[in-house]
Amino acid sequence: MKITHYLLLAAASLSFGACNSIGGDPVTQYADIVTLASSNENGSVMTFNAIDDSPLVTLTTTQAFSKDQIGKRIFIIYTPENSDEHAVSGPVNIVHVGATLGGGAAPLVAVADTLDNWASDNIEFMQAYRAGNYLNLGMTLTTTTDPQKFQCYVDETTLDSEYPELRIIFKVKPGYDSKSYNFFGSYNISGIWHRPNVKGVKVMWNGTDKNSVTLEKTTQIKPVEPTE
Repeated sequence: MKITHYLLLAAASLSFGACNSIGGDPVTQYADIVTLASSNENGSVMTFNAIDDSPLVTLTTTQAFSKDQIGKRIFIIYTPENSDEHAVSGPVNIVHVGATLGGGAAPLVAVADTLDNWASDNIEFMQAYRAGNYLNLGMTLTTTTDPQKFQCYVDETTLDSEYPELRIIFKVKPGYDSKSYNFFGSYNISGIWHRPNVKGVKVMWNGTDKNSVTLEKTTQIKPVEPTE
C-alpha cells in the first residue's frame, strides 16, 4: 500500500473517530499515529499508545506496506473489523496511510547559537501530545508538500533541567507556490522523558496563536512483567 507524505484533511486532529456510511450501514473510522512493527506479503502489525501511558494497542491487517517503513512511525486512517471502540487491539482495514515527519527518530541535540536562535517559519496550527515514548504532532503548515526543513531539537542547555525544551523548526521551500497542508510528526523522546529529574517537557514552536505547550509527567511507563 502506497505511503504518502501529507494528508489533505479538514482538521489536523491526531486521533479522531468518524462515522461514514457504506451501502447504508454506518462504518466507524479512526486515525492514529502508529509504529509499523512488521510488514510482509501476509500482512502488517502496528502498535501504539493512544495517549500518555494508556495500554499498548496492537493492530493487524492483511495489507502490506513498504519494508523501508518498518520500525517507523506512520499515520493511518482505519476501520476496526471486530469493534467500534477506539484503541482496541485487533484486525483493521487501512483506508489511508501516510509517513510522519521525524518517523519516530529521537530529537536532535542543539543549542540556539547554532540554529539562528531557533529561527523558524510560522506554524499555523499545532497539536502536540505524548503517546507512550513518543511526542506526536499534528500541524497545519503553509508550504509545498515537501517542506525544506522540519526537525525537532532538544535544547542542550535544558537537558539537565526539570523541563527540557523541545524546539520544532520548520522552513518553507523557497521559490515554490505554497498552500496549507496538514502534516503529522512523531519523535521518540524516551531518552529525555525517563531522566530521573525530569518532571515533563516543554514543546516550543513559532505559532500563529500559540507558541508552546508543557507536557507534565503525571504517570510513569512501567515495564511489562514477563509471563510464565
